[in-house]
Amino acid sequence: MKVKSLLLGILTGSIVAGAGTLLSAPASGKDLRKRIQENKAEILELLNEIKGKALDVKNEALSASLTSKESVKAFTTEVKNLMENWKQDIQPHKEEIQLRISEIEGAIQELEGVVSKSSTGEKENKK
Repeated sequence: MKVKSLLLGILTGSIVAGAGTLLSAPASGKDLRKRIQENKAEILELLNEIKGKALDVKNEALSASLTSKESVKAFTTEVKNLMENWKQDIQPHKEEIQLRISEIEGAIQELEGVVSKSSTGEKENKK
């Protein structure tokens, strides 16, 4: 969209500048008409060149867009595959990890029980 606006601005500026130069230069009517005819060919050539470049930019933008879409799709597919493989890799270890967590929780509860008993015993000894 920005490229289109830029090219349109360049084209408009070129036409206005050319017309302003032709009309402001002191010359006879015959010379002016001759210069207009000469510059008309140049302006048409310039317009065709700008049109060709605009088409090239459009084609490159479309190509880049398609390439980026394909890259994003490939990346997301690869990430999904990696996540699935990771899930499958950790699945056998998941149960073992849960068992170890349960053992740790049990040990913490036992430790809390021992600490609370020793705290209670210390308070009775002080009395």
